This record gives sequence, structure tokens and C-alpha cells, in this order.
Amino acid sequence: MKEIFCSLCLTMVSTLTFSQEKIEGTISSNKQAIAYATIVIGYANSSLHTVRSNSAGQYAFNLTKEEMSKAQWIEVSHISYEKIRKDYKDQSKKMDFELVKKSIQLADVTVKSKPLAVRRAGDTTRYAVNNFVSAEDRNIGDVLRRMPGIEVDDNGVIKHNGKTVSRMYVDGDNIFQNGYGVGTRTIQPKAVKDVELVQNHEHKKVKQGVSNSEDVALNLVLNEDAKMIWSGEATVGIAAPIDGFINGNTMSFKKKYKTLNTLQYNSIGERINNDVESINSFNLTEPIAAATPSVPTNKYYNNRSVAFNTNQFYKWSEAWSSSVNGNLWADRERLSSDGTQKYLLADGSQVTYNNYYNTTKKPFYGRGSFTLEGNDNRYYLKNTIDFKAENQNHHTWLLDDGARYDQWGRDQLNFISESMEYTPKLKNKDLITFNLDLDRKWHKDRLEVLPGVMANYLNQNQPYDAVRQTVSLPQTNGNIQVAYTRNNTRLKRTYFARLNYLDKELNSALNLVKDGAVFDNERFPDNNLRWKQQQMSAGVKLDWKNKDFILSGAFPLTWNAWDIADRQAGSTTVTKKLLFTPTVSMQAYLPNRDYFLLSLRFNQENSDLDQLYPNPILSNFREIKSFAAPLYFTASQAYTLRYAIERPISLFYLNVTASHLRTQNDYLVGQDVTQQGIISKLMPYDNRTSSNALTLGMSKSLLKEGIYLGVNASANQNKYNQFLNGQFAAATGTTITVSPRLEYKGISHTTLSYQYTYSNFRNRLKSEAERSSNRYTSNTHSLGVLYIVGTYLFVKGTWSYGSYQSSGLDPIANGFLDASVRYKPLKSKHSLELNINNIGNKKIYTSYSLTANLENRQTIPLRGFQSVLKYSFLF
Repeated sequence: MKEIFCSLCLTMVSTLTFSQEKIEGTISSNKQAIAYATIVIGYANSSLHTVRSNSAGQYAFNLTKEEMSKAQWIEVSHISYEKIRKDYKDQSKKMDFELVKKSIQLADVTVKSKPLAVRRAGDTTRYAVNNFVSAEDRNIGDVLRRMPGIEVDDNGVIKHNGKTVSRMYVDGDNIFQNGYGVGTRTIQPKAVKDVELVQNHEHKKVKQGVSNSEDVALNLVLNEDAKMIWSGEATVGIAAPIDGFINGNTMSFKKKYKTLNTLQYNSIGERINNDVESINSFNLTEPIAAATPSVPTNKYYNNRSVAFNTNQFYKWSEAWSSSVNGNLWADRERLSSDGTQKYLLADGSQVTYNNYYNTTKKPFYGRGSFTLEGNDNRYYLKNTIDFKAENQNHHTWLLDDGARYDQWGRDQLNFISESMEYTPKLKNKDLITFNLDLDRKWHKDRLEVLPGVMANYLNQNQPYDAVRQTVSLPQTNGNIQVAYTRNNTRLKRTYFARLNYLDKELNSALNLVKDGAVFDNERFPDNNLRWKQQQMSAGVKLDWKNKDFILSGAFPLTWNAWDIADRQAGSTTVTKKLLFTPTVSMQAYLPNRDYFLLSLRFNQENSDLDQLYPNPILSNFREIKSFAAPLYFTASQAYTLRYAIERPISLFYLNVTASHLRTQNDYLVGQDVTQQGIISKLMPYDNRTSSNALTLGMSKSLLKEGIYLGVNASANQNKYNQFLNGQFAAATGTTITVSPRLEYKGISHTTLSYQYTYSNFRNRLKSEAERSSNRYTSNTHSLGVLYIVGTYLFVKGTWSYGSYQSSGLDPIANGFLDASVRYKPLKSKHSLELNINNIGNKKIYTSYSLTANLENRQTIPLRGFQSVLKYSFLF
């Protein structure tokens, strides 16, 4: 793999430098080559290029004729040698340098204070990695979790003081186009010197100082050694009886070429689909599968997973770069569960389903993209070609009150897109932006259930052998946008116009099988719809900024036309509507750089094809959806208030966010629940819903005491309506969650970590017949102890326990004990690790959930005791 990458780099470099001239030479001292010296060529007080000498002390500059004419001097520096500069006058193509060692005067002793762990300058906060790294850390994500103000989830997605990080750079380069989680989970801590968090980040240089971005970006500043070499890790493991584990990665972060690649396989229950990004498309068939518990997947997941991820980045010049990104994931997973679903109807009656599910899935996801980007103070150009593919075969056999059903499903989806943006800066410093987006999507669903289900609804109470449902959803979309930004006053004004065209279809067929013959259901003809939508938008975006305040507002006016043809019925409906969807926000930086944000958004959205087809579609063996309704609209108003406190010097971060969302539309999803199954349909109703949320996040580090403390808390209230078996009811759901976490390193050679989560859910239902409520409370604990024997043996134990209580079901509890031993000598590239999972050999996990009208209890078998032996090699 390394040879292939190197040959590709050499090919690209040779193409780039065909018309360039070379200046080269050697760096030495006392006839000894000096590696990793920094060589700069420039003119006056400006530099043109910077390179480093290789292990043989050689260096080379590739310059254009224009750069050659400018060059006036070459300077060489090294941490152990005196800096030297030579004039560059004779246009010679070779210049050698002889360095002199720095003199050290022992009589003069200078005591320097240790650099601050966290420093802030303007919008940039810099974390010194050495202050937070620990010997047990495996990747940079482990270090980030210990930094105050930063959170990292299991997929590698990062939050800074409650805001999601949109980009992660490596030494300023945007290597990850499709998501940076693979970098968070793979890059080794020893490669990183500093972590920079940039708030109000604007990636496009031409728009810096013009747009008022709310994005947060993260940059990994690498150590010098990490920039010069290839590195990686290979891990193999075995587990009883025949399970295995393979994990390998390679990476190189040189100035012009950066690459990170991973290959993974395992059958030990570790899910590795972190980098999978599903295509945004609705599924009208959704086969029911076995439930999954809220515990680590290695406790229950029977899999054979393989994943590959590649990220290639080449920097042609300071402005131009290209990248190739791709990932693949395939699996064969088996799950089973035994559960009870009890629907509580408004009239006091109940419908109960008793189910045993046994599911086999074979999902496949693939994605590849090529991006060419030019990012300069004079212009911005980005062109991306993206292709995605998904395929999932699904089979579930289930027992429903003793009767066996087999359910087969297949979901296929392909997507290709072309996206281009070009923003040049005009002579008067104004900006003009052109956007072009084209995409094509193919989507097919297939579902088959044996024997036939819901005969009372589908076949006039007559038994039949099987039912087959097919759905296809092809779609073509294209839009063009032009925007002009006035940049000569403090009030930035962007005038924009956009054209959008959307063409998609919904084709479905519901067939029954009787005595080997396949026939159409005469009562439910096929769906054959074509949807055409044209949009013309125009508006203005205003941005005003001073030292402490940012005011922004967008005011788009959109004219829409929908042409919906029912080719089965031979009818066409045309709808036209003018929509106004403004957004306004105010950001403020108060004393001590506290951050305040108030935003308001008013939106109107139309229903889609998945909510207006005239004939029913079988969604799974128990549910049929019949959403025959005209085009309708949902109006919403969202208000968000956010306050954030950042104290880098004292390592304290706090954020509080309050939000309110209110929606209004003319339809409500209703359900008729019977013992044979569920009929879901859209009901005309003045439907109003609202939600209120309050979230808090706090983190504090006490480095001298070896303490890291974090707290997350939230309170949510949702008011909504439901229509069940002809009865209308208003529901209110309230959830309160508090989760503190603590890490303590104050005991020699020992690290203690503890996390507790309390969650309380309460639901109230008010109908004409009665009022009812139910409550659900959970308490979960996780305690970890790490002890380092000497400097090379890591012994860790983890205990987790959860207890659950509800107003309608019996209390339950689940507990697990895990351990691991890792042998990793300090300067060795080899390590050995033994993981022991589920020491108590727990075989059954029980859980339940509650909603306004449903009690759902599940019993899920576990893998039981498992030991995994892994060997790792660093290179």
C-alpha cells in the first residue's frame, strides 16, 4: 500500500513541477549530514517556500520562473545549530550550507515556567497535549475527552462547550471531507503537539472577515517528527471459540501529502460502522427486527464486520489541494429478542403483541468522493463528485402468539452527485458566489411476508399464503444559485437568487400469493406518482459586526410550484405557493469573553411523497400505512437562547441552552390498532405541537490534583397529539437527565473514573374518556479503575450497573464486570492485551420503554463470558 501511495505522489509531483526550476543543496556540520533542518527561501521580509532536509541532509525547492526572479536569500535553522542565511544572487541551482553547533554556557541558568495547559488568543483556544495525555491513551480522542470544554462520542464526533465541531484539520489541512471521526479514533497522541479550537471559523479565506460564521473547527498541530515519517498500527486478536479481530491503520502527514487509511475486521461483537453515513431517503418498508439493548455491542452482537476507510490529501500549492475519500462497510449480523408490546387505548382497553424475533441482516455501505479545492484570499473554488451505495438484505422469523412468520426485506439505494462553488473577490472587494448542485438517486425496497398477514384488511378475511410489497423511489435534483456580497461597509449585504428543480417518483405494488399464484389486490391498486417541484428564491442576508456583537439575518422569499401526477388514476394536481422563511440571530461577547446567542427561525415546509400516496403500502408484517392526503404545509417557529462561559486559565467551561419549538399543520398521523395489526393513516386535524428544552454542560480540570470533572444535564418537555382507534388524546412527555463524570489521578499509578446517569421520564395522556400517566426512572453507574504496574503493565477493571423502575412494570436491574491487562513497554513497538468481558457470564438482558400509549418490554440474549487476546505492533 505504501509503495502505491508513494508512486502516485511522485507521478503527481512530476506533473506539477514540469515547468518549474529546482534549487537544491545539502546541510551538514563537520562533514555530517543534518536531518530535519528547516530551509526557507524568500525575498525582502517575505518567504516563498519552506522545506526540510531529509535523513541525508538534502533539500530541494521547486520554483516557478516568477518565484526564481524574486528569490533573494536562503536561510537554514535547526534547534541544535546556529541559524545561517546566505544571499541568493547568482541564480545558481545548488547551494550547500555548513552549520555551527550552538554554544551552551553552563554558568547562565534560565528557569522557564511550564507552558499554560490552555491558552486563548481571540477566537482560538490552544490546548497543550502534554498536559492532558496519559500513558494509557490509545488515540487522540482519549486525550480530547480529558480536556476541559471538549466532549467526544463513540463515533469520534467532537463538541466544544456544547457546540459540535464541524471540521478537523491536520496541520491546517482539510484531509477529512466525509467526516473526521476516523482521525479522532486513529491518530496517536504522541504525534500531536497542540490542539487548536477555532470559534466563528470561516474555512473560505476569501470570506474571512466578511461572513459571520458560528462554526467551530479543530486543528491538530503535529510534532515535527510526525511530519517526516510513515506510521501506523497493526492489531490481531483471537477470542474463544473461533472469533477473531484485525485492525490496521497507516498514516503520513507530510507538508504536501497527507494520508490516513484503516482496515478492520472482527467477529467479537465490536461494531465498526462509525464512518458509515446513510443516504438521506425515507423508507416506506421498514421490516421489524430484533431489539438491541443499551449496552456495549460486544455483550450481545453476533457479527462478521469488515470496514475500510481511506483519506488521501495532496497540496499542490498554498491555495490548491485535492482529496480522495472513501469508506466501505459490510456485515453479517444476527440478533434475537423476546418481548411484549402493550398498546393502552384511550377507552381503557388494551391490545397486546407477544413476539419472539430472530433476525439476520447483511448490510453493505460504500462511499467515494473526489474533491478539488482552491482556497485563496482572492477566490474560493470547490468541486466535489460523490458516489454512495447501500444494500441491505434482511430476514426475520418471528413467533407472534405461537404463529410463525418469515419476513424478507431488501433495501437498495445508489446516489451520485456533483457539487461546485466558485467565489471570486472583485476589484472593489465585493464577492460574487456561484453554486451548482446536481444529484441522482435510485431507491428500491422489497418486502415479503409468509404466511399472509392482516387478512381482515388485505383479503376480506380470507386466509392467503404470502404478501409481497415492492417500492421504487427514483429522484433527480438540481439547483443553481448566485449571490452578491457588498463588502465595503460594516453592514455586509448579500443578495441571492436561486433556482431549484426536483423530479421524483413513487411506484409501489402490493401483491398477494394464493396457491402459488400471484395476483394484484383489486381493492388496493398500485401507486404510480410523479412529483415535479420548481422553486425560485430571492432575498437578502445582512451581517453587522463590531468588537463585541454580531447581528445576522436572512430574509428569503420563495415561489413554489408543485405538479403531482397520479398516473394510475390519470389525474394531476397543481399547487402554487409563496413562502417566507426568515431567520435572525444575535451573538455577543461579554466581559471575560462570555458568549451569548439568541436566534429565531420561522419556517414553512411542505409534505412529501411519503405522506400523500393514495393506496396503502405494507411497511412490515404488522403495519400498513395509508397516507392518502393532499399536499399540506407545516409552519414552525424556533427560538434558541445560549450562554457559554470559558475560563481557559482556570480550566473551567460552562454552557446553558434554552430552546422552544412550536409547529402547526393540518394533519395528524392516526393509528387503528387491532389484534391482527396496525393501520397508520393521516387524519385531517388542526395539529399543534410544542417542545421546550434546557441543557447544561460543565467541565473543570484540576491538573495539579489530577482531577477532571464534567456534568451534562437536560430537561425536555414535549406536547403533542395522538389519534388512536378513533379516540383523540393530548399527551405531554417530560424527561429529566443528569449525568456527572469524574476522573481522578491523585493516587500513585492509579486512575479512577466514575460516571452516573439519572433519567426520569413522565408521560401524561388526556382524552375525553380518561386521564392517565406513566413514569419511568433509570439509574446507571460506571466505575473504572486503572492501575499501572511499573511503567509497562496496565491493569483495568470496569463495573457497570443499571436499575430501572416504572409505574406499570416490575423493577429490573443489570450489572456487568469487565477487566483487561495490557503489556506495553515504554520504548517498544509491541504490546499484548487480554480483554475479559462479562466476567459474571450474564446471559439475559431485560429492558423496557414507555410512551404515551405503549409499554414495550424486551428480553435479549447475551454472548456471555468472552476473552479476547490481542497483539499490536506500531510502526
